[in-house]
Amino acid sequence: MNIYPYEKKYAVQIAALLNDFLPFEPETTDTVDQAGGIRYVAVNELNEVVGYIAGYEIKDFNKEFPYFLEELQSLKELVTSGISYYTSHFVVHPNERKKGIGTKLVRAYLEAVQPVAKTIVTVGWVQSDTNRWAAERQFAAQGFEPFIYMPRYFEPYQVDCPSCKGLCYCDAHIFVK
Repeated sequence: MNIYPYEKKYAVQIAALLNDFLPFEPETTDTVDQAGGIRYVAVNELNEVVGYIAGYEIKDFNKEFPYFLEELQSLKELVTSGISYYTSHFVVHPNERKKGIGTKLVRAYLEAVQPVAKTIVTVGWVQSDTNRWAAERQFAAQGFEPFIYMPRYFEPYQVDCPSCKGLCYCDAHIFVK
């Protein structure tokens, strides 16, 4: 298994991975390719994408966090005090978890982001069917700290969720580094 910076040739596989395992907006080859930011893929020996991490600089806090403005005021103050990055995607195929892939992806991402960012924000999806954020331990191990827990955070986004079996009402645990 190898970690590589994003290349367009991986876009189809990344879109499929995101659509299968993250409950956000549907992804296409174009949306993945045009996303920009700092991105890494984990590719196995069969040249299959088994993991992905992506993030970008937060330019407009209110655009990135359009809901819960009062509750997130302290996050806004932190983020707008210097260059900040938002970790927008992090996924490892369930059959490939617990093999160190997530650790390698997060470390590659951090090596690229930390030299330019004062703050890195990660919003953890706390699944309604497990009440867990699957990647929480991963980010905590890399030095991220809990910032705020937001009940029903994803509900206003009106996205379909495999955990909720329909409209997402999952909580979020926001971590920062």
